[in-house]
Amino acid sequence: MTTLSIWKDQIILRTRLPAEELAALKEHIKFSERLQAYTLAFSKQNLQRIYKAFGQIPVIEGRSRIAHLRAKLAQFNEVVSKAELAKTSPTLPEYPYKVPPLAPYQHRGVVYLVNVKSGALFVDCGCGKTFMVACSSELHIKKGLVAPGKTLICGKLATLHQGWMGDIKRFTDLKATCLWLPTAYKRKEKIRKLLDEPADVYIINHDGVRIYEKELAEKQFQKVVIDESTILKSFRSEYAKAKGGSFARSVMKVAAHADYRVIMSGTPAPNGPEDLFGQIKFLDPCGFLLEASWRDFRQEYMLPEYFGDPSDPNTLKVYKFDEERLDEVGEKITKLAYRVKIRDVLPDLPERTIVTRTVVMAPEQEAHYKTMTEQMFAHVDEALVSTTNKLTQIIKLRQITSGFIIDAEEAPHPISNDNPKLEMLDDLLREEIDSDNKVVMFAQYRWEFEQIAERYKDLGVVTYYGDNTASEKMRNLDAFINGTEARIIVLHPKSCAHGVTLTMAHYMIFYSISYSAEEDYQCIKRIERNSQRHKMFVYYLLAARSIDEVMFAVIRHKQERQASMIDGSDDGGNEIDMIWAKLKEQYENRQQSSRRKKG
Repeated sequence: MTTLSIWKDQIILRTRLPAEELAALKEHIKFSERLQAYTLAFSKQNLQRIYKAFGQIPVIEGRSRIAHLRAKLAQFNEVVSKAELAKTSPTLPEYPYKVPPLAPYQHRGVVYLVNVKSGALFVDCGCGKTFMVACSSELHIKKGLVAPGKTLICGKLATLHQGWMGDIKRFTDLKATCLWLPTAYKRKEKIRKLLDEPADVYIINHDGVRIYEKELAEKQFQKVVIDESTILKSFRSEYAKAKGGSFARSVMKVAAHADYRVIMSGTPAPNGPEDLFGQIKFLDPCGFLLEASWRDFRQEYMLPEYFGDPSDPNTLKVYKFDEERLDEVGEKITKLAYRVKIRDVLPDLPERTIVTRTVVMAPEQEAHYKTMTEQMFAHVDEALVSTTNKLTQIIKLRQITSGFIIDAEEAPHPISNDNPKLEMLDDLLREEIDSDNKVVMFAQYRWEFEQIAERYKDLGVVTYYGDNTASEKMRNLDAFINGTEARIIVLHPKSCAHGVTLTMAHYMIFYSISYSAEEDYQCIKRIERNSQRHKMFVYYLLAARSIDEVMFAVIRHKQERQASMIDGSDDGGNEIDMIWAKLKEQYENRQQSSRRKKG
C-alpha cells in the first residue's frame, strides 16, 4: 500500500514499489535511509506530481498541512490577480504624497505595492524604486495595514544614509532609524538600543540582518523589503556558508511573520533565469510560482551537461537552463513583478556615449602576458578546468594589463617603468575632461587605487574600496557628492555599485573592468539616472589584443541580450566560461599567426 504523510517541510511517501517504478517522480524523489521512505520537498507542484502518478492516495499525517497549503494557494492567486489589476488599471486613486511623483509610472508603482502583499519591483536603476517603497510604506501605516515600527528595509551599506534615510525624510513624514553605526566602542550594544527605540521604519544593511538575526526576528516585522535582491540568487546555498546563502537563511527567519514582502532589483536575472529562484522564493515560500526547493527547480527547469560518460555516477556534470522553458518561466514571473525600463519611461534622458580607448602594452607587459597565456592553454584540458581555476587565471591576466602582478605573498610588483594605462588616464583627466567636471572612476585592485590616488592627489581624489574603513567610505562619498574639492572618486564595483546616485558627474572611466555584466551595468547606472541633466560619457581603457577586449565584448554581449526573463529574452551562458572560451580562441589565433610568419 502506498501512503503519504507530511513531516516538517517534506512529503514522505511510503510505498512497496521499487525505485524503477517511480519513473514519474525519479527526478525529484530521493530515498531516506533514516525514514525508510521516499521524500520530496513539500510544495504544490510535488503534491500534483504525486497525485498524477498515484491518484489521491491516503494521507496518514498532515491533512491540516495540505488544507493550509490550499488556503495559501487561494491567497496567492488573489495576490497575483491584484498585481495584474494594479499594473493595468486605466484609472488610479489619488494619493496624498508629501512630494508628488516624478512620473505616472511611479504613482502606479505605489498603487501596486499598496495592494499587493508580495511584490517584485524589477525597475531600472534611477527610476525611483525608493520613492515607491517609501510612499507605499507610509500608506500601509496610515491605513492600519502595517503597525508603526513593523517595517524593515534591508539594503546595501552605501545606500543606507545617502539613499534610504534621505529619501524617506524627503518623500514621507515617517520616522526612520538606521541600524548601522561606524566602528565604535560597544557598537553592537548601541545598535540593539536603536532597535528598541520607537520608529516607523527600520533600515539595516544585508550583513546586519545576519548579525542581528535574533533581535530582528523578535520584532516580528509585518513588512520586509530587500533592496538589490539579487543577493538572494545564492538562496540555493541557504544552508551553506556562502554570503548570499547565510543572508537568505537569516532574512527568512526575520520575515517569518511578514505579510508584506517586497524585493527590488534593476537586474533581476544577470546570469540567467536561475538567478530568479531565490528572489521569488522569498516572496513565495510555498513555491506556487516556481518550486519550493532549489533541487526541485533545477530538476524541473534545467538540463544536465556531462563531462564524460553519463552512466558513470562519478562523471562531472553541470546544469544549464532548458531554453525551451524560458517563455514559461517568464510568463510566471511577469504575473507578479512590476517592470520598468528607464529609456521607456524617461525618453528625454540625456544620451550616453560609450568610448573605448585602446592602449598598447609595454614590451615587458607583452612578454609576461604571452608567457601566462601559454601556461594557461598549452598543457591544460579545458574540460577539466574548474570555474575557480579559470577565474584565477583571468585575474592574473587582468593584473598584467594594468601594469603589475601579485606574487605568492600577495605583494604587488610593477612590471615596467612605463604604464600605458596611467598615461592614457593622464590625457583624459588633465587634458580632455574639463577641470570643472567631476569624474567617477572604477578600478579592481588595491595597487590601482594606490597608484591613482597618489598620481592625481593634486586634482582632488577620494577612494571608496575595501581598504577604507566604513566611516572613511561615508566621508569620502559625501565629500564627492556635496563638496567642491573632491573632483574624482575611485570606486570598487563590489563596494559602491548599487543604490548610490552620482549624477553630479557625467563622466565615468573604467580603469579596469569587472568580469560581471551585472556589476558593469550597475556601475553605469550611478550616473544614468532621472536626475542627470548632461550627456554622459563612459570611457573604457583597454589593453590591445588582451583579456580587456575580451571582457568588454562579453559584458556588452550579455547586456545587449540580457538574461532578463522579465524582458522576454535570454542568451544564457556564464561570463567566466564565455571569457575563457574567447581567450582560448584569441590564443589559438595568435599561435596560427605566429606559425604562418615562421613558415
